[in-house]
Amino acid sequence: MQTKLTTGERLTDLRREHNLTLEQVSEQTGIVKSTLSNYENDKKPDINLGALEKLAALYGVGLDYLLGLTENKKHSGTSLADLHLSDDAVDVLSSGKVNNRLLSELIAHPEFARLMADMEIYVDGIVSMQIRNLNSLLESARTAILEKYHPEEDNTLLTLKAAQIDEDEYFARVVSDDVERILKDLKQAHSGDQGSAAADDAASLKEYIESISETEGSDFQKWIMIFCKQIHLPYNKLTDTEKQWLIQISRKSSLLKSGTSQRGKHPRK
Repeated sequence: MQTKLTTGERLTDLRREHNLTLEQVSEQTGIVKSTLSNYENDKKPDINLGALEKLAALYGVGLDYLLGLTENKKHSGTSLADLHLSDDAVDVLSSGKVNNRLLSELIAHPEFARLMADMEIYVDGIVSMQIRNLNSLLESARTAILEKYHPEEDNTLLTLKAAQIDEDEYFARVVSDDVERILKDLKQAHSGDQGSAAADDAASLKEYIESISETEGSDFQKWIMIFCKQIHLPYNKLTDTEKQWLIQISRKSSLLKSGTSQRGKHPRK
């Protein structure tokens, strides 16, 4: 997933959030539909300031958000003090080492409050005493039965033993389930992202690889064809000179150096 949206992507997302078509946005702002389309597709990098102001007013966001200067649509003026973040937390968020956009989506997820509550219960030991008391009660009952009746291990004794709770294992499972639900939703939400791999893309690439395996040419040429396919570069439209340049440049890659000696072999055309 992308970590930062372009102005065009922000405009597209906002329009869809408001369930508006380009025609409707054009009617409400007075901006020509084709111009709006160019804005959303980032085909006009220098967007008219007046147009931006109209779009910001329509969508109820600040200019800073549309320009990518902040990720906050509504709270661009919120201070760090209001967020009660520690210095260490601010250092991490400012480091660029974590995906702050994904973190924001995690926090905004409806299940996040439940995740935090379960983590707080475990970290603060809110139910530790109750769990210990329950385990002690079960173990006392099991011990009393053993001392009084001296039975072999039966289902009753095994149940009393199995019913005892390992606090660490229990909350690890609870928190894991919380996280799994959230991640599944986030993954689904980003399934259509340009940077996300789709199953049909993989199938298409597999078919393409199988088709070029039957074509004439060196392994290097075939690899170049696959590479062009992956980056949506039409190999058949390249000139012979451009193809040779691609091959020569790719030969500099250590990943593509063949371990088989080519001495004495004639290059295939």
